[in-house]
Amino acid sequence: MTQLTPPPPLPALDARSAAGLVRRWRKAVDPDELACAYDALAEAGPLVPTPWGALLVTGHEDCRQVLADRVWRTLGAGWRDTHRPGWRSSPGTVGLCETPLQQDPPEHTARRRPLNTALAPRAMREAAEHLVEPLVARYVGRFAAAVRDTGSADVVAEVCRPLPTAVLAGLTGMPPEVDRAWLAAESAAMVRVEELAAPPSVVRRADAAAVALLACYDRVLAERLRRPAGDLLSRWAAEDPHGARYLLLTLFSAGVPTTAALLASVALALTTRPLLAERIRQDPGFAEPLTDEVLRWDPPGRVVTRVAAAGTELAGRDLPAGQVVHALIGAAHRDPLHFPDPHAFDPDRPPRRLLAFGTGLHYCLGSHLARTQAVAFARCFARALPGARATAPPERHRGPSMADIARLPVHSARETEPSTSSPP
Repeated sequence: MTQLTPPPPLPALDARSAAGLVRRWRKAVDPDELACAYDALAEAGPLVPTPWGALLVTGHEDCRQVLADRVWRTLGAGWRDTHRPGWRSSPGTVGLCETPLQQDPPEHTARRRPLNTALAPRAMREAAEHLVEPLVARYVGRFAAAVRDTGSADVVAEVCRPLPTAVLAGLTGMPPEVDRAWLAAESAAMVRVEELAAPPSVVRRADAAAVALLACYDRVLAERLRRPAGDLLSRWAAEDPHGARYLLLTLFSAGVPTTAALLASVALALTTRPLLAERIRQDPGFAEPLTDEVLRWDPPGRVVTRVAAAGTELAGRDLPAGQVVHALIGAAHRDPLHFPDPHAFDPDRPPRRLLAFGTGLHYCLGSHLARTQAVAFARCFARALPGARATAPPERHRGPSMADIARLPVHSARETEPSTSSPP
């Protein structure tokens, strides 16, 4: 295969000149729209200035450097105290900054340690066999029955959101009196506090969700402290009940929305390209490269924000301490230097390093669990609904960071001819 080489660098744009490109990117939702926006940004250069002073990072290798190099830090509590006065009035943001998602060492190391044990490879292998696969079969079976009975049903509401919630509830030992639908909805609402330029209504909803979730976790942990049940909740409650509330916030607020987004994108692939489902029925192993290509094509989280703790070099430019960057994971996954023919949806492409789950210090500990659910879901869905089709284009949340599918009605067609519609 011919090795592609980078084009010569273009003169750096100023924020005013780049404003139209940035605006186009922020408004794009569908992966096809985003592909055009990513191409335009990449053509403008590896670092595109924004009106708010941050830089958009477009290339795969540069995004990987931002995620892996420890000079790049999260926008944690210390940074916000200096640069975002009044931020502590937002319970959602405060809660997020108490999780490893917005922490750096040494706080990150200490808070993440219990998660390392809970999500260790051996524990995840056991969870896949005894927890994930039975739950996938249950939820997909119910969904298939609903489609047959009523003609159409929303796979996001019936499977994609409740399934990862049930998996994490089972993994932790969450008691049944905690309503799973409520838990999924509040977890999804809370994490949107970090959407770029989130409107006040979204922040207020996230704040209310954070308050409600933490109150729920406090009640559950207090009960486990009084009456241990031999589960993960009991262990965390005994070790550090205050820290445990934020471990649960991490698991559910990070794990449920991202895994639900991945499952919905897999469902979209299978219902707009039925030959993919047929291949899985013939070869269940094909569900694995299909899942990887969905992660490349439509990553659950499209933006990671970091700030330089010291002067550093990125994309051939010297950047000062305090420079904020947004690593565009979606653009990195469309980088032709790393993925030939990047706008083609091709599950047969040679495996390459993806950034959907991050890399380095903040690599997602739940990545194996999320991918396991997606692979099991693809196999079960293909078997249970051999003629499934999307009845309408998906409805998506709006936002450059999290434009996941909010609704995807599916019906079971009698015919199974190949579809020529666009991939997810």
